[in-house]
Amino acid sequence: MKRRSTTGSVSNRPGRKDGLPPAERAELRRQGAKAAVRGEEGHVNPMDEQSNRPSSTGECPDVWQSRKDAWQEGHDAQSRNDERAEALPPKRNSKDER
Repeated sequence: MKRRSTTGSVSNRPGRKDGLPPAERAELRRQGAKAAVRGEEGHVNPMDEQSNRPSSTGECPDVWQSRKDAWQEGHDAQSRNDERAEALPPKRNSKDER
């Protein structure tokens, strides 16, 4: 997947402290969370695929790392939520108590 390159520093733009627009960061987190729901392991981050690496895309390594981190954050957050949900006792239905 080729990415549009930008000129100049994007880190000084509002909402882009790491070079990513907020919408792109949110989308990558969402994709990471969906991968966790599907049961994929965190080490299968698609940003690690050769076609998504800076040597293939031509993007800045710092921006690539931000994308990789955003996906991983989403995956990790969903995995933690799943673990918490599994640890909770099952809800009892009031009909079960009759």
